[in-house]
Amino acid sequence: MAALIAPGLAQDRDNDRCAGARNVTLVNGKIHTLDPRNSIVSSVAIRNGKFTAVGREPRSDDDPCMRTINLRGRTAVPGLVDNHNHFLLLGLRPGHDTRLETAASIADVQAAIRARTRTVPAGAFITAMGGWTAAQFAENRLPTLAELDAAAPNNPVLVFNTFLGPATTNTLGRTFFTGKGVVVDATGNVGAGGPSLAALNALRAIQTFDDKKQGTLDAMAYSASVGVTTNVDMGGFVIPGTPNIQDSDVFDTLASWDPFTAYDPLLALHDEGKVSVRVRIFFLSMDHNPDVPLTAISATIWSAVRASASSPPAGRCSAIRSRPTTAPR
Repeated sequence: MAALIAPGLAQDRDNDRCAGARNVTLVNGKIHTLDPRNSIVSSVAIRNGKFTAVGREPRSDDDPCMRTINLRGRTAVPGLVDNHNHFLLLGLRPGHDTRLETAASIADVQAAIRARTRTVPAGAFITAMGGWTAAQFAENRLPTLAELDAAAPNNPVLVFNTFLGPATTNTLGRTFFTGKGVVVDATGNVGAGGPSLAALNALRAIQTFDDKKQGTLDAMAYSASVGVTTNVDMGGFVIPGTPNIQDSDVFDTLASWDPFTAYDPLLALHDEGKVSVRVRIFFLSMDHNPDVPLTAISATIWSAVRASASSPPAGRCSAIRSRPTTAPR
């Protein structure tokens, strides 16, 4: 009996010890190292986030927590850095986001939405907001109510173009929006500007904090799926009516948020250990009154930059002269 139990206990101890381990070996691939020689190797080993072997496989008994992934000839590259995006706004958009960047036709739009229905509950809103244009579709138009019904008969859908619309919805979506006073025609069209923003704000009004956390998780998954492991987030516009904004510029658009609460879902996920990509924050200020301390500091910094750019010391890169000559708003 002891002989039977002991291996099980040892395995349990190994599982406990390896919980949360980030050790992985990639083998049988074409791995671009981007070193000075642009080397391409077939295997690498990573321990605790650092490369410990490049071009050779570690001994299998070196680390019992090491996970091996066979790339089977596929190419692997270092994670990409997107140095200007609005990653957090994507996570905050209401509904279950569906990316349409690669859709080339209405049929592709339907396929993407149909696939999304398999991952969300019946009755939950499916949305595709921003990042695409109708001009990319062969039909050069938005999908109709009937076409969205065919793709998602059991889920309300909103397909929202640009920052201000226009948008289209299906039957379930039309029922929801008209019940909120949003004007939607019989074929599912929601006009650009006021009507589309009313539809957007109707969805924002029913969005919970957990919804925003899930949206941020979905944004992370999408980022990683296209190889972007670092997002330099450039912020958003200030939604009208946000408290404590003094005389900041405000805009009601798809690219707007409350800057005081916008980071809370990401921070909550960080506290839970669920952040899977890097996020670098650019705190966009829409203040323009010099009495606001942040604006005054910004103006002072840019004054110093302009002064140093006017007479750079010997050896300084001349590119500093190309900096803006006015303080950012």
